[in-house]
Order: sequence, then C-alpha cells, then structure tokens
Amino acid sequence: MESTEALARRLLELMGGSENVQSITHCATRLRPQFKDRNLVQKKDIQELDGVTGIVDKDSGFQIVIGTNVGEVYDAFIKYLDSPSTSEDLKTETKERHLLNDFVALVVSIFSPLLPLLAGSGLLRGFTILANELGWLSTESTTNLMLTLAATSVFYFLPLLVAVTSANRFKTSPYIAVAILGALIMPDFINLIQGDGGNLIRFFGISMPVFNYTSQVIPAILTVWLQSVLEHFMKKKLPNSLHMIVIPTILLFVLVPVVVGVFGPLGNYLSIGIANIVGWLANINQIVTGAVIGGIWNILIMFGVHWAPNTMVIIPEIARTGHSAFIAYGATANFGMAGAAFAIFMRSRNQKLKTFSLTAITSVFLSGIVEPAIYGLGVKFKTPLVAGCLGAALGGAFMGAFDVIGNAFVFGGLTTIPAFAGPTLWAYVIGLAISFFGGMILTLILGVKDPEAEMTQTK
Repeated sequence: MESTEALARRLLELMGGSENVQSITHCATRLRPQFKDRNLVQKKDIQELDGVTGIVDKDSGFQIVIGTNVGEVYDAFIKYLDSPSTSEDLKTETKERHLLNDFVALVVSIFSPLLPLLAGSGLLRGFTILANELGWLSTESTTNLMLTLAATSVFYFLPLLVAVTSANRFKTSPYIAVAILGALIMPDFINLIQGDGGNLIRFFGISMPVFNYTSQVIPAILTVWLQSVLEHFMKKKLPNSLHMIVIPTILLFVLVPVVVGVFGPLGNYLSIGIANIVGWLANINQIVTGAVIGGIWNILIMFGVHWAPNTMVIIPEIARTGHSAFIAYGATANFGMAGAAFAIFMRSRNQKLKTFSLTAITSVFLSGIVEPAIYGLGVKFKTPLVAGCLGAALGGAFMGAFDVIGNAFVFGGLTTIPAFAGPTLWAYVIGLAISFFGGMILTLILGVKDPEAEMTQTK
C-alpha cells in the first residue's frame, strides 16, 4: 500500500493540482474536496489508487473514501497545497450551490472532531452498565458514580464542546464562544429554571424564557455563527489596539442575552419538534421502523448524508434521554454489509478481492467503519449492496420487535457491543447476527455477476 505522503501527493496531482482545489474537509472516513473545475479531476485514476476505497461523484459534491486513516491523508494533503484553503474560499465559488451538501459539510466539520470523545465515553458508559447488570458494580457505589460522571460529562457539556468546534469552523474565538455558552450551564442560571422551563425572567426590562440548555447543540451553533459575523465586522472597523478589550466585552454583553432570548428558545423548540418526530416514527411500528432505518442506512452512508440524522436526531436523543433505538438500527447496516463481504470472501477465487473482503469485514468488526465494504464491494458489484441492505432490514426488524436501545453514540461493531448493555443486549446481539447471516446468505443466493469477482457456484 502506498505511504500516506505518496497517496496525498498523487491525489493532489489527479485532482488537477493545488490551483484546482477550492477547499477540502474530511469526516470519519472520507475526503470532501471542492474544485474550481471538476473536469480536470481524473476520477478513474483516483478510484484505482491503492489506499482509495471508492469515490462518490454527485452534483451535490465529490467525496473520496479513504478509511479510518483519512485524518493522516488529509494532513499530508494539506502540506502539498500551495496555500491551505479555508472556508472563505467557498465564497468565490461561481457554480450552483447545493444546500444539502453545504449543510452536511457544516455538520461534518463541527461534529467530526468530537467523534473519538463520543465513542470513548459511549464505551465507558456501556462497560459501566454491563458491570451493573452482571452485579460486579453496585449502582449505589461512589465508583459507579465517578464512572457515570466520566462517561456522561460529554453530553452535559456538549454545548461547550460544540462551541469550540463551531468556532474553529466559523473562524472565531473559541474562548469567547465557551464563555458565552458557559453562562447558560452555570448553576445560577440553572437555578432560574422552574419545572421544565419556559418561565420568564427579565433582562433590562425585557422578558426572556429560560430553559435547560445542557446537552443542546443548536443554540451553540447559531450563537457561534453570529459571534463570527460580529467579530469579523468589529476587527475590520476597530483599531487593532482596541481588539483585545472591546471585542470580548461587546460579544459577551450582546450574545449572552441573545442566546438566552432568541437562539436558546429557538433551539429548544426545534429540539422538541425533532424529538416529537422521532417519537412518532418510533411509535408507528417498531418492527417497521427498525426495518426501514436498518435497510436504508447504508444508502445514506453511500451518499454521505447519514451525518444529518446522526447529529440532528440520534446524538440529541441520547443527550436528552440517555439512549436511542436508532443507533441500534443503524448498526445493523454495518453487519449486513459485513455478511455480504464474508460471502464474497468464501466464494471468490480472486485472491486480491478475498483479501479486500477480509479487510472490509475487519473494519466493521473492530472499528464500526463500513465504507470499505460499501464502496469496494457493494457499489462495485451491486448485488452485495442489495443483500447487505436487506440483511440489515431483517436485523432492524428483529431489534424493533424487542425495543432494542443503545446507551451511547458509537459505530456498530464487535468492540462497541458494551454500549448496548442492558435488558435488550441479547436482542441487539441476535439482531446483528441476523443482519450478518442475512447479508451473507442473500449474497450467496443473488450471486455476483461481475467477472472480476470470479465467484464459485453455491451447491
């Protein structure tokens, strides 16, 4: 396999050089470049690079699937650019803007840095619950309390964490952003809230409703965006000598009441609306919901839009309630594709494809990353993708029948099973097995018609 540096250098060459790269970001597994002229991009050659699992080339955006080492490739890629691109570069884009692609890119840039923390805290929470269930750790002990605090603090302070990543995205001060959002989770502010919130307080004679904003992310994103607008404006208009004192003072004075009176209630009502939609979907029929979510999740991943439900539905639901059924249904997609990959591993005579299939399975089992299986096998050969989705739907339906939930935001793999500890853990494990064997058996039945696969016939 090519070194990270060599892969980054070749990618830049095949993209048309640094002068053709408008901007570039990355998520958990893929690079997301934007180009001045997409016709200069040698897509087929990029697809065939050792280290590239696949590409997504749609009107809404171009994505290069790398895998879990995408961060290293991104860092090396940036070094080869003549000048690092920033979000400001996007303002010179003359082509049609795609709102969905812009939204997904925004979400990815804000939440990607938090994924390791969310995953780590999720596993710690899962192991703690598992120890409680097995009787190894008393729920009344201070040890249990300390472990629970360590695992759940990420959600309590989620507005501050999102404030930092949003500040990096919008090119504004993360320290001021933390101070502004921190005012909303200080004990004295929390003490103002009566019941479920919504009671009014007065600020300079203006009535403002107060709510509990711990765990909420929408107010943080909106507030930091406005902070960036105001900060950039003041830096242009004020003398440099006044920046250090005047800008922080004005931002704190203006934005704390703005987030309390405007963005906070707006985010709160949006969160309630999203929660009601999630509840409605879940209550239609859990079996149908599990089958649909499990069945379409790989398609959402394939187009890179799974981050929208992840960040707008699943993470807020876990932050608010401590659990989510949707995170369990999404995990079936990984195991459905892993089963399809295993069928190819068993039946293909192409040694390179067998090795890749094994790598794709390992990626799912150890890290919960399914993109290699989707792009390297599913998209390439078609029937494994269909079989994987159907297998995931079967597993999701089974989980829905037994009201399976997950306790943390994690990628579905063998290593993250403890995050689903609790009364429905057994059904989660069986649901994963159904997804895996469903994807495998359906792939064997449907077969792979592409000659490259060199599939033997099933007996």
